[in-house]
Amino acid sequence: MEIVWGEILKIILFFNPTKHNKEYIEKNISYIFESNNIEVLDILSASSFVNEKIANSADFYVVLGGDGTVLRISQIATFHNKPIISINLGTLGFLSAYSREEIELAALDIKNKNLKFSSRYLIKCNIDGKNIIALNDFVIQKSQPVGTIDLEVKVANHILYSFLGDGIIISTPTGATGYALSSGGSIIDPDLNMMELVPLSPHALNIRPFIVSPNRSIEININNISAGFSYITGDGNIIKKLEPGTSIKISGSEKRILLAQKNTETFYSTLNKKLAFGRRFE
Repeated sequence: MEIVWGEILKIILFFNPTKHNKEYIEKNISYIFESNNIEVLDILSASSFVNEKIANSADFYVVLGGDGTVLRISQIATFHNKPIISINLGTLGFLSAYSREEIELAALDIKNKNLKFSSRYLIKCNIDGKNIIALNDFVIQKSQPVGTIDLEVKVANHILYSFLGDGIIISTPTGATGYALSSGGSIIDPDLNMMELVPLSPHALNIRPFIVSPNRSIEININNISAGFSYITGDGNIIKKLEPGTSIKISGSEKRILLAQKNTETFYSTLNKKLAFGRRFE
């Protein structure tokens, strides 16, 4: 995806409706961009319908929220092939380039074209004949706090895992700092194209996270569920309930998404600043 910098840049502002409303964004944020000669085409809730013409007319999608809001808008951005510039109005905001105190800086950087963009690897899952894209991860897990799922996982038609547990995460490098990391997975440089398998609470000592080539396909078979049911989520959104005997196939997507970064920041500086990674304990 190539960045096109027009003379007058056009943006759509997306916000998290559980945290703010359109009136708040209009009163407190929108004018900051407009005063920097940036045209705000629309102000939309992350859960609202996006007009096709407006979606295609924007140069950038500016996301006002946390990582969950970024993940939701990433679906729209991928479909319309638009870069995301995120301002964290949520909690951690690992995917965000700017903090809530830096809204004016964000507008100034957009105006002055003082940004760089990271191209992120996406994965896809075909469910009921429809390809679903994920920026962070797909997760197959059980619905109840008790019981287990019996899973068989194949990579390139070879059995990699067969285990009882709570489920499995199929993560991108971007998602490796999220649920996958909390579940024992590795941090992965987002410039790499690969998938990471992270079993959830496996009842075996020889089941560990595994890195998969982007050229491989992953097949997950749900053999049995001892209590309740299982389901699959994509970037935190429930996609479908899964019955025993269901087979799910996941692979790398040919699509990419661009996430903005400050010119002064890198993935490694963000790791240190937001996750305190590698710091010595005082």
